[in-house]
Amino acid sequence: MNGSDREQKRVRLKQFLKILSEDPSLRNQNGQKDMRPLSELLMVSGYRQCDDSIDMAQLLSLLLRKIGHASGSEDMMEYIMRGGKVEDFMNNDTSSRFQG
Repeated sequence: MNGSDREQKRVRLKQFLKILSEDPSLRNQNGQKDMRPLSELLMVSGYRQCDDSIDMAQLLSLLLRKIGHASGSEDMMEYIMRGGKVEDFMNNDTSSRFQG
């Protein structure tokens, strides 16, 4: 991957994270429990860690599949970048929207 591709991915990730930070469906509402610790998410997902780094996209894809979603992290990112909300993504199987 060249520097330009890397920069484009960095900018896209930054946009995605900004959109997520503004998504009202991610706010802790109705006294929901706090987030689970990362160690628990790794264990539940079956993530196989080879070194000290964690591929969060891979972890998210594993967690989505664990709860029965056919979609992965790339599908979720694309859905969110097109104006969708996380809650809507989680409540609907959107994988068919991204297949050719």
